[in-house]
Amino acid sequence: MIRLLAATLFALVMGGLAVPVQADSTPTSGTVTGTSTLTATADPFVFDSNFTGSGVDTVFGNFTSTNMSITTFNPMFTSFTSKGTFTDVFAGGTVFGTFTENGTVTGATTSTITLDSVTTGGTGMFLGNTGESFVIGTNTTTSSPMFTGTYTGFVNTVPEPSSLALMLAGIGLLPLVRNRLARGRQAT
Repeated sequence: MIRLLAATLFALVMGGLAVPVQADSTPTSGTVTGTSTLTATADPFVFDSNFTGSGVDTVFGNFTSTNMSITTFNPMFTSFTSKGTFTDVFAGGTVFGTFTENGTVTGATTSTITLDSVTTGGTGMFLGNTGESFVIGTNTTTSSPMFTGTYTGFVNTVPEPSSLALMLAGIGLLPLVRNRLARGRQAT
């Protein structure tokens, strides 16, 4: 009986390790505000960009946000693109990833921005998470905060290893319960 249980548990654990874990997708949205600084490089159309801000996510709450990117303007300075990395720090952990951004300069002091960020990982409650968000906002050099935007997206969460182990142990005990029930029926 013990050998049967051990063999069943071993098979389930090994089979469970070979099966990819299904992630749950959680929709998310929120607001973000902050300040960007551009630092000139040797190329007159290329700038190092740094953003520092904060926001409120409808699912995970308040966070602080930083990103670093390379911003390239067209020769007329009427549009730009950026590529970089971001880090968002929440009370329960950190989310990080990459982003691409497109912007249109709509006046001497204002630009409209669309940003696509891809979450590649995290720490704490976000460990192993992935996802994607789309940000739309306005950057104004004459107001504080300079950037104000909204976003929508999703986060793919991975079940905790302890939850998977508990589930596998429960499944592994099913043959034992079945055998006990069968013995109980034979005795009556």
